[in-house]
Amino acid sequence: MPLPSWLQPHLPAAESPQYTFESFADEVARLLGLPPTMRTGEFERSSETDHVWLLWKSDRGGASVMVERPYGELRAALVIKVWWHQSPDPADVAAMVRAYERRGRVQSLRSLLAWMLRRR
Repeated sequence: MPLPSWLQPHLPAAESPQYTFESFADEVARLLGLPPTMRTGEFERSSETDHVWLLWKSDRGGASVMVERPYGELRAALVIKVWWHQSPDPADVAAMVRAYERRGRVQSLRSLLAWMLRRR
């Protein structure tokens, strides 16, 4: 089964939908400056930055990625859902992950600053 024409500019050519999912997740990881995603299950891939964990799950017609901040007082997560028929761009998903990661760093710096000021 060939890739849809809109997806070909974003990913290397592939034959199976599973490879399309893996290629998409790996391209997002590459744009984030990460190594290719690791296979964690039959339809799961994962990767992590210094500040967030990413867990990709393939499903019928698309994929979702859960972006979680593993450290801190409250574990917060963001779920991004992409549908292949809506022409997702790996760069858009990478930008969302970066924004979420950046927001977490700002919040953790604010928490650290507040803690330091309380200790004075």
